Amino acid sequence: MAFLNKVKQMELKIDEYLDLVSESGILFAQIIAFYNAKKYDLMCEKCEIVRTNERTADEYRIEIEQHLYKYTLIPENRGDVLSILENTDKVINQIKLIVMTMSIEKPEFADSTIPYIELMVQSTANAVEELIKAVRAFFHNFHLINDYTHKVFFYEKEVDDYSEKLRKEIFDSKIDLTRKLHLKQIIYEIEMISDYCQSVCDRLIIYSIKRQL
Repeated sequence: MAFLNKVKQMELKIDEYLDLVSESGILFAQIIAFYNAKKYDLMCEKCEIVRTNERTADEYRIEIEQHLYKYTLIPENRGDVLSILENTDKVINQIKLIVMTMSIEKPEFADSTIPYIELMVQSTANAVEELIKAVRAFFHNFHLINDYTHKVFFYEKEVDDYSEKLRKEIFDSKIDLTRKLHLKQIIYEIEMISDYCQSVCDRLIIYSIKRQL
């Protein structure tokens, strides 16, 4: 009974950890929308929530990892669980990085690029949400993993497409090269969020195959 209680506590902590990543993905889209609308007070308020989420998520991840080793829980899948958590952590870390970069560096996007940015950001947020569903499926509804990972791959491809259109729009414009390079870096950092989502899904697919053998 004590062992089962420890497993249940760990599962609840994992769910709380995933909630933080999911919420940060939603906040990311809101933050960029507030930035484009020049509602900087609201943007900064949401940025602080993301910063807190990322810090708390780190604490949860470390606690879960220690729990797994201390109580020798799910030893046959422990390495897979640790890998999933560590790579999912890169997603929320990258979200925090880009929103803090936006709030500090304040990149100047031309009006013509804003529709592409908003589409790119929404696809990014969608990729994060489907990733969280895929990770939850790994623990609770194993047969649904492929359904969610497929959607992550779809949204990651959309992000790449919008990123390409954005870069073309920026480098075809008459703004100075320094500003072009700054915007290019911001776009690259946004792309990395969905890239990390895809990386986690690649691992989830491998782990799902292993569990079926």
